[in-house]
Amino acid sequence: MDGHRYNVMTTNIGESINSILQFARMLPVVQLIDEIINLLVKWFSKRRELALKCTSTLCPEFGNKKLRNRLEDASRKNVVKLNHIEYNVVDGDMDNLVHFTNNTCSCMKFQHEQLSCKCVVAVCRFLKLNIYSKRSRYYTKKTWLDAYFEFIYLVQPQEIWVIPEDVQSQVVLPPIAKVMSGRQKNQRISSQGESTVRRKCLRRRCSMCGDIGHNKSTCKEHVPLANVS
Repeated sequence: MDGHRYNVMTTNIGESINSILQFARMLPVVQLIDEIINLLVKWFSKRRELALKCTSTLCPEFGNKKLRNRLEDASRKNVVKLNHIEYNVVDGDMDNLVHFTNNTCSCMKFQHEQLSCKCVVAVCRFLKLNIYSKRSRYYTKKTWLDAYFEFIYLVQPQEIWVIPEDVQSQVVLPPIAKVMSGRQKNQRISSQGESTVRRKCLRRRCSMCGDIGHNKSTCKEHVPLANVS
């Protein structure tokens, strides 16, 4: 179960806060860290309050909402018992095999999301079982609370820091780095598959010929001569 990416297309958490810290990235490192801490304090506090107000067994958006939608769709499916652990779920011309012991379904959605798919919900209704029984613990309210249980404290003023002598005696030098010539980049390098530059280029309109995709400095059209009387 651990390590599944579910339906998330990226595992880079830095992408989640990259745009929010776009201005703070221009600040010195100490101020940048302060901005990151303030942002995390705000996020943890907001999500902790939402988790405390939750009255359902599963998280409202990622658990209860999905199961409610699937419960309605599962009512139109027919369940055929093959044995005490395997069930065939019939929906029109589509058949899916649910294996309760291995927690698998031939539609593969149950394995990927670790949450009851429409077929598993139909089998739970057929067996009169609780549909919440077949779900990962990561969808529960308890896990939601545990994720934001810890508190993040702001850095206290430097005047009240208690620094051990062995730490004060250490001399930390800046890293040896070669400063490259030219203007420093402010924007991140686009990942493979992103076409930000291409979209910007397509929106560009030439002020000379009026076509889209280039500007007047790269325009290859003939320059019209002014009428001379």
